[in-house]
Amino acid sequence: MSTSSEIEQTYDALTVILNDDETFHHVCTEVFKTIDVNNDGSLEKNEIRNFIDNICQEMGMQSLPDDNTIAEVFHELDSDGSNEVSIKEMKAFLRKIFVSQRDEISRVLGKSEH
Repeated sequence: MSTSSEIEQTYDALTVILNDDETFHHVCTEVFKTIDVNNDGSLEKNEIRNFIDNICQEMGMQSLPDDNTIAEVFHELDSDGSNEVSIKEMKAFLRKIFVSQRDEISRVLGKSEH
């Protein structure tokens, strides 16, 4: 269970990431490089699957997402339909996720966003 202090720290970190372009770019680039195991500058469906499977295993999940779930995630990431995910697409996706997380934490903490 997260303490209030840990939740506050997560909120503060998300706020910094979202409000500082350099920090946001750095975080996105590091996430992208972690997933792009073949270092070709784009993410293929198998790289996304491996990344998600690894996260699920680290979290102790007993079953991994099925092919349909992976296809849905990939489709959401691949906004231009090129069958590859670019850093630009990853940034747009992560911004949406980070804003959603920050807003949810904000509600839990009773903060109001500007």
